Amino acid sequence: MHFSLKLIGEGKTYKEVQKIIGCSAKMISNALKWRAKPETRGRKRKTTIKMDRRITRMAKAQPMISSRMIKDSLELPVSTVTVRRRLCEANLFTRIPRKVPLLKKRHVQKRLQFAKEHINWPKEKWRNILWTDESKDVFTHPPSDASQLGGLQDERLAVLGQQLGTTFVAGEW
Repeated sequence: MHFSLKLIGEGKTYKEVQKIIGCSAKMISNALKWRAKPETRGRKRKTTIKMDRRITRMAKAQPMISSRMIKDSLELPVSTVTVRRRLCEANLFTRIPRKVPLLKKRHVQKRLQFAKEHINWPKEKWRNILWTDESKDVFTHPPSDASQLGGLQDERLAVLGQQLGTTFVAGEW
């Protein structure tokens, strides 16, 4: 911080600062103006801070929404490219949804056969089985209670049985 600005900040007048430093009052005035102006370079932003927040809020609420849909639903006077730039500034980058293979009847039957063959496995072993159609999130963020995961396995097998038209009770496993 410039010395003259410090003196002005302490409540001294231009004349007092001028005598202390030994410069003109115009130079002090210019120093204050220079510090007061924010540096602006480039083109003025088309979106306001409020618009940016609305764009971000909508993208977080609906992760699969496109920039065009955001622009149209918020009735923004900017291009879709600008909407994407604002999302990138908010660390919301574009993502492509994971493609999950569809299960055919024979896949389901093979899974059921595998489950029947390994019916006596302990829950610890079943936890290591990863079916291709289940969410990877279950394994990246496991539940705090290990018994919940065992129950989840029972649910998986029950759903598998339902798909084949048979019923399984968790106690049978």
